[in-house]
Amino acid sequence: MTYLVVGICLFLLLVVIYVAAKPISMGIEARRNVKENNNDKEENTSDFEYYDEKDMNEKSISDEILKLNDLKNKGLITQEEYEKAKDKILN
Repeated sequence: MTYLVVGICLFLLLVVIYVAAKPISMGIEARRNVKENNNDKEENTSDFEYYDEKDMNEKSISDEILKLNDLKNKGLITQEEYEKAKDKILN
């Protein structure tokens, strides 16, 4: 009788270990895949992101100069103020 109870307990212990180990291993594998995907994206897009950021900065600078030009054309700022603001943006 004692051997039967010990046997059932050992069997249940093995079942619990198997059930717990499977999701843990799946989680570890998923984390490894995410890290690999992130590394691949960084390698493939690092230059692209650099140029996108550079283009965005250039667009925002040109947008600011266009806004300043509109203000100057409307007479809200003088030519001197326009030149000072443009120099500040460009430097």
